[in-house]
Amino acid sequence: MVRIGRQRLELVAWGRFALDVEVAVYGTVVLLTVLAVAEDDGVEDFVTAAQVVVGPLVATFAAHLFASVLAAVNEDRALPSGRRFRSLTAHAAQYLLLAVPPLIVVGVYALAGIGGREGPTEALDLVGDLGLLLLVVLGGVGGWRALRRWWAALLGASVAFVIGLIVIILRILIEH
Repeated sequence: MVRIGRQRLELVAWGRFALDVEVAVYGTVVLLTVLAVAEDDGVEDFVTAAQVVVGPLVATFAAHLFASVLAAVNEDRALPSGRRFRSLTAHAAQYLLLAVPPLIVVGVYALAGIGGREGPTEALDLVGDLGLLLLVVLGGVGGWRALRRWWAALLGASVAFVIGLIVIILRILIEH
């Protein structure tokens, strides 16, 4: 558990790397939603596939940082100090970190020539599948952290899966 101002953050830590569960869930759902829409329009090349991954996460980073700074100004009735601004920026930068694994997938597909002309679309399909898996894991971690019970972890994972299914249903509706 970490604090930024008065805000308490629930972190998932892997060694020295820690990710705020809330940021990870928001970012993953945003990315899955954009992928659902982008795949309907067709992705012609790997540069476009990379843009589809990076674009929404950069926009979400900027929006989150702006909202956090506004909240800090409201809370303190002054601009955030340099230290607080760096802390807010580091917290918001987690949205950018969420782009790294999908970009690795897109890069591997591009460099290996996997899928031919359909490679960019196949890469984004895999990114979507991995995003759904991440969402389920994050739901399970969040449920476990909340109550320290196996059924809470299962419930959290199940709810996260349902949220992922909503995105899949959105993609199906867009395609037809």
